[in-house]
Amino acid sequence: MNQEILKKLKSTPELSPDVHDGSYELVRTIVSAYRDVDEATLDYQDLNAIYLMCIGTWRHSYDKKHEAVHATHLPEVRKQELDHLIDDLKSRADAGVYKYQEKAVSGTGHIGMFGTGFYSFQSKTDIQSVRAFIRMCVDILDMTDDEEMFQRAASVLTKSFRGMQAAAASVVLHCLRPLTFPVINSNVGSEDIFAALGIELKSRGKLETYVDNCRKIKDFRDANFSFKNYRILDMAAWELSADPIRRVVSQYKESFATWFPEEAYKWRAVQCFQEHWNPERADFAEMLKEALAQASNLMDTNYSFPRKMITFFAEQEPDTVRSMFQQLLAPGADIVEQIQNFKQSADALLAKYQFKESMKQHYQGNRTICTYLFFAQPGQRFLYQYGKLKAFLEETGLSANCKMGDTQNVLTYQEIANQVLSCVQQDSELLNMFETKRSELGSTYYPDVEHHLLTDDIIYFGSQLHKSDYWPNLAEYDPEISAEQWLKLLADKTICTVENLQILKAIQQAGGETTCKQLSLKLGGPSTHYNGSMVQLARRVQEKTGCPLVQNENNDQKWWPILFVGRTALQDQPGTYSWKLRDELADALELLFQEERNNPMPFAKNTILYGPPGTGKTYQTVNYAVAIIEGKSLEEVQAENHEKVLERYRLYRQNGRIEFTTFHQSFGYEDFIEGIRPVFAEDKEEDSGDISYEIADGVFKKFCTAAQPPAVDPNQNPYGFSETPTIWKVSLASTGDNPVRDYCMKHGCIRIGWDEYGESITDDMDYYVGGKTVLNAFLSRMQPGDIILSCYTAHSIDAIGVVTGEPKWHPEFDHYKRLRTVKWLVQGKNIGITEFRLEKSLTLSTVYRLNTTVATVIDVLNKNGFSGVSSAKGTKGPYVFIIDEINRGNISKIFGELITLIEPSKRLGQSEELQAKLPYSHEVFGIPDNVYLLGTMNTADRSIAMLDTALRRRFSFVEMMPDSGVLDGVEVEGISISGLLTTLNRRIEVLFDREHTLGHAFFTPLRQSRSIQTLGEIFRDKVVPLLQEYFYDDYEKICLVLGDKKRPENQRFFKVETADLQSLFGTDLEFEANPTYCINPAAFFDAEVYRNL
Repeated sequence: MNQEILKKLKSTPELSPDVHDGSYELVRTIVSAYRDVDEATLDYQDLNAIYLMCIGTWRHSYDKKHEAVHATHLPEVRKQELDHLIDDLKSRADAGVYKYQEKAVSGTGHIGMFGTGFYSFQSKTDIQSVRAFIRMCVDILDMTDDEEMFQRAASVLTKSFRGMQAAAASVVLHCLRPLTFPVINSNVGSEDIFAALGIELKSRGKLETYVDNCRKIKDFRDANFSFKNYRILDMAAWELSADPIRRVVSQYKESFATWFPEEAYKWRAVQCFQEHWNPERADFAEMLKEALAQASNLMDTNYSFPRKMITFFAEQEPDTVRSMFQQLLAPGADIVEQIQNFKQSADALLAKYQFKESMKQHYQGNRTICTYLFFAQPGQRFLYQYGKLKAFLEETGLSANCKMGDTQNVLTYQEIANQVLSCVQQDSELLNMFETKRSELGSTYYPDVEHHLLTDDIIYFGSQLHKSDYWPNLAEYDPEISAEQWLKLLADKTICTVENLQILKAIQQAGGETTCKQLSLKLGGPSTHYNGSMVQLARRVQEKTGCPLVQNENNDQKWWPILFVGRTALQDQPGTYSWKLRDELADALELLFQEERNNPMPFAKNTILYGPPGTGKTYQTVNYAVAIIEGKSLEEVQAENHEKVLERYRLYRQNGRIEFTTFHQSFGYEDFIEGIRPVFAEDKEEDSGDISYEIADGVFKKFCTAAQPPAVDPNQNPYGFSETPTIWKVSLASTGDNPVRDYCMKHGCIRIGWDEYGESITDDMDYYVGGKTVLNAFLSRMQPGDIILSCYTAHSIDAIGVVTGEPKWHPEFDHYKRLRTVKWLVQGKNIGITEFRLEKSLTLSTVYRLNTTVATVIDVLNKNGFSGVSSAKGTKGPYVFIIDEINRGNISKIFGELITLIEPSKRLGQSEELQAKLPYSHEVFGIPDNVYLLGTMNTADRSIAMLDTALRRRFSFVEMMPDSGVLDGVEVEGISISGLLTTLNRRIEVLFDREHTLGHAFFTPLRQSRSIQTLGEIFRDKVVPLLQEYFYDDYEKICLVLGDKKRPENQRFFKVETADLQSLFGTDLEFEANPTYCINPAAFFDAEVYRNL
């Protein structure tokens, strides 16, 4: 007997269960909830829930407890009561109420005293056992006598009971009756405490002996100690056996009877290798195949075939592979160097014998090579696997360096395994259990006298104990892709598309975990789109890397676990299944986005700033636009004096680099892209009728045209093309050959008539023979550097030139006296108008603008023997188009075909460049890559969920919520405006939602004028009218937001009056009159009102 432990326990005071841990109350409550439940409805889900209430939230989260409760057959009202209790216990734990948590747990915020890995009772128990156990618990809850409880428990906990051993049953019973039932398990070395006290327990792990052992422990406790709560013995056991390796070994022993038969194949695989391994055999490849015949479970996966590849190489070059193994197994060599050499040799063989595309990997990685080492030297080596090592370290809390892809992990694993081996060799009980079971298997199983494979099996067991809420864990599946490899994969656009990266970024920004439904709500589009996009990414990653795939419990192959681990969505989480980024992928994304943050242009091509009114969205568009154009970070521009930034913004807008428009209900495609507008007779030609129509560019099309680079590189343009030339159709006297055409071609000019008006043309003159529009085009709109297409027939062009001079009057000509000089680039041709992508015949009008492009004209020139005109390269720098109130317009109608064209990957010059033929002008149009779209959206006006999903998917969204910090230090008569805004918004969130909170911009005038007058005007003219709109004149809620209920009547914003029905109607009515709310003007300018808000 350990006298030191005995003495310490004798002086230990009583421990109040409910003060110690919340599990006691939780287990009592859930058991009590089953009092009136029909036994016929109960199944393993109910037993799962009761057991899980005992398990620590540091092992299985609060959310798992909620999920377990809702899977039971309890009435809904009882489920809700348990939900409330779990949340309340969490609040208490967060506040540090439970001071004596399990020693395996650090910090506060948890309940639960037991860390046993929870496995569902499904398929492990039967309906009779479940119902008997739950009814026993309900009965024991109503009992007070220990012996009566022992007898009731003994009637159920017999050999015929299925699904539990003593450990699980004792945990539940202890939480139910902590002064009656002790915990007897292997979780924390409880066998050590009982042995230390000299209490001899009989078959301590068996269920049928549990009650008799309880009686022995009770007799000892009552004879020696003043405390009654058996939890004190548990805590003493932790002090006695705090070694995490011993804890895992103890749990392994407890599960040995069921665990070992499932893992015995490993001993068979080693023995098979030992019996057949003979590197000197002439038929080396056949020998190797025989030696590895039993190793499938240890080495191969669905998409990883190391045995097949190494035997294939051995068939091609047996001596080479023989030498590889001899060098690997050479005594005294450096193991890390041996592994690297083996991999390099496999690389060379793959390069030599890669006969088909599917042979992308040789699969001879660290794990596989260490398996060869272990098979050949099982008394010296261990079965290394990265996922197993990492999960074991996390389960035990042992400290060691462990990094994906690092061959040094092999040495780390060997160090950890030697620590476990030392513990194993000291445990005679374990060794006896193992020798008994091993001898039953016979000579076809490796004897393992050094216990290295037993040690490795214990490490694997420990890694499986580390059951997170996510599937698959590292011990179950590891794609073996390091952060460095992920960085290369993410940078490869043939694998990770722009959209893939956008989705991954959204997941990273959401904390690294989200559902497809949450992605849909944030980025737009159906949930299935995001599932499909990520699966396709995972497929490309697997094809590139050859990483293994995982199967679920139904043996279905799953691709997404290459990228994520997953779990069922939490109760308040939109969607059904939640993805969490793998650690290595998350690390790579963080590095990638850190580089982006260091990049001076961290802006998406399409961005929407959204939030409630008054949060500074339009104000911030100024900062965004200037930062984009100047190549600065947003933070850098925001730190500047805003007036200075605004000055630059106005200058950029004046120069055409920034455009601003506001969407509204009447705004349409014709305003935004292009449309037809009416032109009255006086604006058109002489014989065009009372009214005609022309195609006019919309504001965004004009902006995109201005943003494009010059049509021709000025440094390679000796022909006088301007940066943005207009293309004109000109008729020279008439169609076909004529003297005017001959003169113009010979002398380099174009000539038109309307000589009747003389040399001077004025706006107020009488165009009595027409021609006003033509003359305006020729004299004013046409500029040097514009392009001229000479009309030969209604369907053909005979010459292409560039305008070189201003209009001149030549009185020496008999007719066609108005002349401009032109440099003809080609002439005497017969070029069909279809070459210029013109679909309609040329009209009789002498001069008018053509809807074709400079690039098209250049192509035609090149086809007709003219060279030297080259398109300009590069861009003109960023251009920013701002759309205020973007959600007020009909998005589908306004954007039309541009919905697709605005995507970054579809912009001009990108790999997936797209252009569309516009419906009116028939021009081919695309969005320049240097155009940034910046929108604002008021969420109180119209929810983000109402936006066109096609648009939402193509925009990045930046939330802008009220920032009371902007108002820090702003006070009016001692009233903190920041605190006042925070209070108002908290109330609005409770009574309405966060999208209808009040923005800080409403209160910024107080920075300049900190008076009660200004504050009152803000409330009277801004805040109260907005609340009236929010709550649809529900004055009861408006008064709650404004805190009217807290103040006397004379300090309330609204006076409440009830009509006198008798005096109003002359009779008593049978209904109550609605109260009338009247604004109290005096309250707005009373400082006491705001102090008591």
